[in-house]
Amino acid sequence: MLNLKGITKTFDSGTEALSATTFTLSDGEFVSLVGPSGCGKSTLLRIVAGLSQPSAGEIATSSEMEDLRIGFVFQEPTLMPWSTVFENVALPLQLVNGSPNTDDVDRITTVLQWVGLEEFQNAYPRELSGGMRMRASIARSLVLQPDLLLLDEPFAALDEFTRAQLNEDLLHLWEEQKWTAIFVTHSIREAAFLSNRVLVMSPRPGRVIADIAVPFKYPRQPSLRNDHAYTDFCASVSQRLATSLPGANQ
Repeated sequence: MLNLKGITKTFDSGTEALSATTFTLSDGEFVSLVGPSGCGKSTLLRIVAGLSQPSAGEIATSSEMEDLRIGFVFQEPTLMPWSTVFENVALPLQLVNGSPNTDDVDRITTVLQWVGLEEFQNAYPRELSGGMRMRASIARSLVLQPDLLLLDEPFAALDEFTRAQLNEDLLHLWEEQKWTAIFVTHSIREAAFLSNRVLVMSPRPGRVIADIAVPFKYPRQPSLRNDHAYTDFCASVSQRLATSLPGANQ
């Protein structure tokens, strides 16, 4: 689907966020990016989305994906407080088509059912829990039927129980809808549970220093989190990340 070649990003301030970052992404994969704070994970995601331009390098798209549809789930739900859940999810369709037509309404209703918010479509963001607001944000990103979904630490601010539930629900949606995902997280356990590949990034300026295949088959059950093999895998990824940190070899 995508081939990132030597992506470098230097901001006007002179800060080099990314340095020669290279990796490929195949159709249907679920890939997570992990790395220390400030290593450029979010910057890389914004470049893939076209929200920021690299200082050097290029992103090549396969011929089948020339009109790649991209959805983006930000760290905060960024819902419009004066609009209902239905109206927030409808926004991308309104920007494309104007007033929602019958097909749009059906699609919005379906997406709300996917994320378990069909009974809250007339509620306002202030009336929702943090997890429900994030569900609405995911629904808004899915309503345009993206080929590629980019998620920038969407569950970081949630409690552990809600986060685990949303991980499971997100995987279920991915398995059903067949889009491709790049997921940014600080949690190695979350990355291991969700992904078929974990990309480990170096400290700033960030680059991919390890591309690790996750050995667990889909569908993944909640019980995986208590499996010794899962714990050992997370420890191995954590160790790989630790060796990249300053002073690791002293």
